[in-house]
Parts: sequence; C-alpha cells; structure tokens
Amino acid sequence: MSEVWVELRAPRFVVHGHSAQVRCEHNVDPGTIYKVVFFKNSHRIMQYVRGRDPPYEFYNFSGADINLIKVTPTSLTLDRMDFNAAGTYACEIAMEIPLYSKLSKIHEVNVIVRQKHRPKIRIRQQKLSPNGDLEATCHSSAAYPAPHLTWLVNNVKVDERLTIPHGTVNVHRYHHGMPLSLTNSSLRFPLSSLQHPNQTVDITCLSTIPSYPTVGEGYADVQNQTITVNLVRLEPSPTQLPVKILSSEENKSERLKIYNYFIFIMICIIY
Repeated sequence: MSEVWVELRAPRFVVHGHSAQVRCEHNVDPGTIYKVVFFKNSHRIMQYVRGRDPPYEFYNFSGADINLIKVTPTSLTLDRMDFNAAGTYACEIAMEIPLYSKLSKIHEVNVIVRQKHRPKIRIRQQKLSPNGDLEATCHSSAAYPAPHLTWLVNNVKVDERLTIPHGTVNVHRYHHGMPLSLTNSSLRFPLSSLQHPNQTVDITCLSTIPSYPTVGEGYADVQNQTITVNLVRLEPSPTQLPVKILSSEENKSERLKIYNYFIFIMICIIY
C-alpha cells in the first residue's frame, strides 16, 4: 500500500454569518473507506460509517449550522458561522481492508468582522522638499481582529524600521457581542532615499486581515487609502552685497569730499 495522506481543507478566515465548506481530502480508494470523522477542537462533530443506517451521526456542535442537504462522506458545509465556530478542525479516514486509519493535521479557522471603511492618512505637509522627511499617521477602521497596517511609497512596501506601530484601540463598538478594535501606525520616510524622485509621491496605507495573504486565499479583508504629496525644490534666497551704513558725521565728510573733487575738476577745465 502506498503512503496514505489525509488533509483537512477549509478557509482560514470566514466572515461572521457566512458559510464555509470543510473537506477531508485524501488519496485513498473511495471503495476502501469504512469511516470518516470530522473534529473541532479535538471533539467529534460528524461521523460517517459506510453500511450503517443512517450512515451519518452528528454530535453536539455550537457556532454554526451543519447544512444537512450538502453533507457528503468527506465534506461538511457550515452555515451562519458565529464566533464560537472558530477553532481547530481535523478529519480522520479509516479503511477496512487493510485495517488502517489516518488523522489529518489540524487546520485553524477564524471568524472575522470586516472593516466598513478605508483607513485614514494624515500628513503634516502637502508640499515637501525632496531632501526632507515625509511624516504621516494612519488608523484603520474598526474590525475583528484588529487589522494590520502596511505602508507603501510609490507602490513599494516601506521598510518596517521606518514605521512606528502604536498598537490597537478598543473603540467600544460591538458586533454580535464581539468588541471591535482599530490599529494606529506612523511613518517617517526620508524622501532623499527615493531612487527616481518625481514631482509627486504616492503614500498608501494598506489595512488587512490577516497581516499577510495566505496561499490560495489572499487577504480575507483589505482596505487602503492613497494620498499624493507634492515635492517642491526650495530655491536659495539671493545673496546681497554688504552695505555700509554711515553715521551723520561720516555722511557730511563724504559729501564734502565729493564737493571738493567737483571744484578741482572745474578749475582744471577752466585753466
């Protein structure tokens, strides 16, 4: 017999009130399967036994409704998922000939509340010098769990060493009893580090659940805002020649010198 593999597949993030399909995938010949069991947090939620009447047995399960019409030996559809439906899921395949069973690895499912609004960016100045620093703050919309904030400048992710996370804030709002939170972050970006500076810079605040996109699913929730900042080259002020300020006595002396010089010129012309 070749090596048996069993894997439970389900979305890692499900929006509150939505549905999710939980599948027990394997490489076993379906004709040799005797029993399939689904678990949540190590407790049985459904069992299929071939040849038994009825073949399905359901156990105490809270947090979602099992769609009985869509049940198959290797899949469940969970409707109207509540926060109690979050947890670790697994499945087990048992064969009769040869007598063998295989348990999958656990798979975590999270129930989330999406953001209703885009994040908000605030910047200190709309016009900046290309050699200055771009300073900005961003806060997300309320959600569960609190979103993760990522900064981008000209669509390029900013080095996290240039960002300052300020944690999450409980906004005293609830979704079906679950408290919602928002996330704050600030940015200090040296514009001189841009390799190809333009006359404008696009700054983006990306607010996501989870922090990074999962393989095959991407983000469960994503919002963003982009603001354009103008870069202005500041021209140096023109230099002035030094000007000597004369006192009243010095001023009279200078006028007398000019008068005497004028008389001397006139005498030379006459003679």
